[in-house]
Amino acid sequence: MSGRVLFVENGDSFSFNVLDALPVPRSEAIVLDPEESLAFLRHEQPRWAVLGPGPFDPREAGLLPVVAKLVEREVPTLGICLGHQAIGMHFGAALRPVEPHHGVRDAIRLEPSRLLPHFSGTTTVMRYHSLALVDPLPPELRLVARGSDGTIMAIEHADLPMLGLQFHPDSFATVSGEAMVRDFVRAVFAGGGEPHP
Repeated sequence: MSGRVLFVENGDSFSFNVLDALPVPRSEAIVLDPEESLAFLRHEQPRWAVLGPGPFDPREAGLLPVVAKLVEREVPTLGICLGHQAIGMHFGAALRPVEPHHGVRDAIRLEPSRLLPHFSGTTTVMRYHSLALVDPLPPELRLVARGSDGTIMAIEHADLPMLGLQFHPDSFATVSGEAMVRDFVRAVFAGGGEPHP
């Protein structure tokens, strides 16, 4: 096991903002594109993984085989925007075009969550997307948050350490975004130590 975080980079202008929002120094992040990530996962076991945002849909981006390998290895995984959609699609959720929200603040409602245990209620986030997962979610996935328009904004796997956020926790307009990422990491590694608080 490498003990490091695998960051799956999808050619997005926000990638390094997301990297800077992680509770680890950049030197501990292995930054690879989806094809490189899949090859890496065939031989290495990162401590955890982040599926970054990107301009395509998860299938076009080549993310679905990466998610399948992360699931097979039970690697704790945080999916952001495109990465959130990829987690949903892997487990059978449908993805549909929605009214574009590019740089739009929204008040979302967070439900009690296993992987975001210290967050619930309404908070402000920044949305950048024109695709979204739609109801009904498959039984393996739990709804964690909806936007003010009803759009699914966060999901978690019922058993595996996998969380998806449709919004950008790295944005200055997302209230407590970096704290949410830390909360996920702490929830995943509770009792076993965590990567740099």
